[in-house]
Amino acid sequence: MTTHQTSTLLRRHAALAALMGGLVLAPAAHAANYTFDVLYEGAGVAALAAGSDDPGATVLYDGDTFVWTLSIVGDRYWEVLESGDFFPLMAFGVSEAGDRTVDYMLTLYNDTTEVFSDTAADVVNSSVHLGTNTITLDAGVKFDSMRLELMLISATEDGNPAVAITTSPSGLLPIFGAPEQNTFYPGIVLAPIPEPQPWALAIAGLITLGALSRRRR
Repeated sequence: MTTHQTSTLLRRHAALAALMGGLVLAPAAHAANYTFDVLYEGAGVAALAAGSDDPGATVLYDGDTFVWTLSIVGDRYWEVLESGDFFPLMAFGVSEAGDRTVDYMLTLYNDTTEVFSDTAADVVNSSVHLGTNTITLDAGVKFDSMRLELMLISATEDGNPAVAITTSPSGLLPIFGAPEQNTFYPGIVLAPIPEPQPWALAIAGLITLGALSRRRR
């Protein structure tokens, strides 16, 4: 990497950190900051936390930034069973196909403790996703919250960089679902399995007794 490239990378990181911190550094015409806080119940069920911006009602333009946090509700966590590459671990689906250049910082937490981080500048998201591309994780990593801080640098029409486009995120979860739902890049599970509720155990017991009673007849 040349001195100029290093300097450019450092400036981008400083701008990203400043914007995420709420500072104003000569924003672009449409520059805006958004906070997307999503609570995950499991089985693909998610909801916005109180006070959160709604990604589905947001249109992003060049220079906009957002902080997107996806947190599991309850005493559960994601666990990486086998080391691998996960694409895209945390990225919105977007309505408009195109090439989007972004700076981002991804952080994974377990009980508020940082367990993984990845920072990238001038990353191109091709087609219909916005966020990380491939993220490499080691087996044994456990996390209950994912946080993506992203600056959209530019968005252009797929195959035509001379035409600028807007960016409309869709859904609350990553484009292929929560980490344990990604069937294209499996290897992450949601654990532990919840304990059966007392009423469920009672019903199971009655079913078992009924089956035993029928066998004795």
